[in-house]
Amino acid sequence: MLKVFFADAADGAAVPGELRGLTQGAQSGAPGIRRTLVMEGLGERLRIEVTAVGKGRTQLHLWREPLPEPVQLGPEPVPAVAPADGLTQREREVALLVADGLRSREVAERLGIASQTVKSHLKTIFDKLGVRNRVELARRLVQH
Repeated sequence: MLKVFFADAADGAAVPGELRGLTQGAQSGAPGIRRTLVMEGLGERLRIEVTAVGKGRTQLHLWREPLPEPVQLGPEPVPAVAPADGLTQREREVALLVADGLRSREVAERLGIASQTVKSHLKTIFDKLGVRNRVELARRLVQH
């Protein structure tokens, strides 16, 4: 997966130089410290999350995402149809990540927003969907 962005990457090879600072930054903190790097190129985005696990060791987590197609401006934009549940795109992203078991802090890191913003989104999501907690939210999303 790294070869798309780092031509010299190979199994068993040293961490690419561009990532050494990221791993060293995570290692210099207490276990659980995370550092994230997002790179874009060749029509996709690579998100690299480095987590300190103690004793100078780190874990790398990688996500590849396609870049959204460029929006073409036309004379008359076509209005988007709102989903039946009334959630915004961001609320839907938060809801799906929470339903996958991520904590508010982890959702915030993944989406690049504040943890308090995630909590605010959750309150709105709970109100819109008529659920009281994360478990009910997950059940509701599985049903639909």
